[in-house]
This record gives sequence, C-alpha cells and structure tokens, in this order.
Amino acid sequence: MRSQFFSLWRKCTKAPDSLPAERRRSFEIMAEIYLLALCVQLMLAPMLFLVGRPILGWLNLVCLAGYVVALFLHRRLFVATALAVKLSTFLMFVIVGVVVTANQASLVYFLLFAEVEMMLADLRRRTKVIATGCLVAFSLGVLHLPPLPGTPLRTSGVDTFLAELGLGLVFIMLCIVILRMLAITDHHEHRYRRDAMHDSLTRVLNRRAIFERASNYWKTNREFAVALVDADRFKEINDNHGHSAGDAVLRHLAGLLRGTLRSDDSVGRVGGEEFLILLPDAGKSQGIEAAMRIRDRLARHPCRLDGTALPVTLSMGIATSEEGLHLRDLIELADRRLYAAKSAGRDQVVAEGHADAATSRNSQRLAQGVERALEADRV
Repeated sequence: MRSQFFSLWRKCTKAPDSLPAERRRSFEIMAEIYLLALCVQLMLAPMLFLVGRPILGWLNLVCLAGYVVALFLHRRLFVATALAVKLSTFLMFVIVGVVVTANQASLVYFLLFAEVEMMLADLRRRTKVIATGCLVAFSLGVLHLPPLPGTPLRTSGVDTFLAELGLGLVFIMLCIVILRMLAITDHHEHRYRRDAMHDSLTRVLNRRAIFERASNYWKTNREFAVALVDADRFKEINDNHGHSAGDAVLRHLAGLLRGTLRSDDSVGRVGGEEFLILLPDAGKSQGIEAAMRIRDRLARHPCRLDGTALPVTLSMGIATSEEGLHLRDLIELADRRLYAAKSAGRDQVVAEGHADAATSRNSQRLAQGVERALEADRV
C-alpha cells in the first residue's frame, strides 16, 4: 500500500519528457506543493465538521476539488492557470475562515504560504512582483473586514484551536516544501552533471569527459593504459539494417564494455562507433588482458537483432602512459595501432610497434579533443 502511494506520488509529480530541462525542477516542486496541500486539507476536512464549523468544512471540500483541478491543469503545463485556480480556492477558504472565527491575525501566515507558492512557480518575474502587490493589498483589505453578524467578538476556544492548528500546519508544510525543494534540486543538479558528462545514446562518458579524465591521470603522473576500440563493419549494419539497429549495437557494446571492465576503469564514446577505455594503474599486459576479456565476452554475448546475431567484432589499439612525452602522443599511438589492427583484417588487438606510422585524420581529431580538455582544465 505504501509503495503504491509513493509510486502514484512520483507519477503525479514527475515532469513530462517534453518539458525543457530548465523548467522541470519548478514543475516538480509545484506539483508536490499541490499534492501536499491536497493531503493536508483532506485530513482537515472531517475535523472542521466535528468541531462545529460546517461552513468551513464545505469550503474545505471545494478547496480539495480546486486542488485536483489545479494539479490536472499543471500536469498539462497550464502553469499560471493552475496556480490561479489553486490560490483562488485557497484564499476563498482563508477569507471565510478569518471572518467566521473573527481572527484576522491568522491571515498573515496563510498568505505567507501563498506568497511562497507564487515565488516557486514557473512565472515571469514581473508577474510575481505584480501578484505580490495584489496579495499585500488583498491581505490589508481582509484584515479590516468586520465580523459576520452574530459572530462573537471574542474568539472561542474552538476558533483558537483552529487558528493554532492552521499555524502549525503552515510551518509543517513550509518545512516539507523546503526539504523537498532541496531534494529535487539535488536530483536535477546530479542529472544535469550526468547529462553533461555522458553520451546520450550509450550512457558512457562523452568525449570531453573521458579526455578530461585522461588529462587528470596524465597531470598526476599516474600510470595508465588506454585502449581505442572500434566496431568493425559498422557502416554495413547501418546500411543493411537501419540506423536504429546501429544504435542498438552501440548501446549493446557500451553495456558490454562497462560490464567487463573494473570499477576504476572508464569508458567513453569518442566517435560514431569508437570508444576510448582508460585503465588506471595498468601496464601493457593488463591492457591486453582487458582487451581479451572484452573480445571473449562479445563472442559469448553477440549483438542481436530480432533474434539474429549481428556480425560485429572489435578492433583495438592499446598504448601505455610511458610510451609518450605528451598525452596527445599517447592517444595518437593508440589510434595508429587501432588502424593497424583494422588494416590487418579487423577483429584484432595491436599493442606494439607503429610508433613511426603516419598520423591519420582520426588521430588528429582525437588529439584536438585532448587539447580542448587540457585547455578546459587550465581555465
């Protein structure tokens, strides 16, 4: 039951995929406020009838209906309309409550929460300023409303209890909203950092992130090996089976690489079908062993399309940090060895020689990526 409740809560508050990333945080915060207000006033509803305040009880039910409508509109991205519906029903309930109980002082903290809602909503700054001015004018007007005919001039014990209960609920809701806002903010900041560092298709590190990690190893004089991995005959898969099949192959290869490597190793996508693997604290023999594990695992778990195994193999070029004077030299050497593996018939691992081979256009592209990573570190 509890898991179903939280599952429904997450479903109602999760931002639609179509919403731009910069608006998702505000969307989820406001959705949680609507749901929280709905739950609080749902618990409050029977109490108002029990203490002999049926007018407030019925208005509370109207508020509940308004909150449901507001959440429905919010889910469909009518953000301003949703907030207007929510605040209208809420303020109607507060006004009547203040007049019935002749306790205008309680108005202040209710309107404070309404102000918090407006500030957190995804509205223009000018709209927020104007709405705040209206809220101030509104509150001053309500504070001077006379009590209803027949309302005692002195506040009863029941009304005092309701006012104190309302004050407590406002503070509890503010506490929950702030805590959830911090949690949602942390979640989205983590997501932004993850998206900035990872390839959107394969979810491994993107080109800039893997080169920056390599530059950190280089600057700290840490021993490491690099392996450039290229999927053989990948163009044929795209031509014969379509780009969706090619995307599936890349995702499969990325998952296979992640599952084969050690926890400290890193893998990043540096080209269309090309991956760069970093093996910290590893020499040439460990690099070759990792390459053999990858090839063995691919042989046991080939890429499949509709149950048919696709003829995907891997060519690899391996170099170690002791083989270059600069990081770009190391990457270029690994690329020359990768090119040698493909020239020798593909599906091979080359970890020796070719130090004096000609530099390819791909090698220059990779070297430029290393230089940009180093420049970013210096900035």
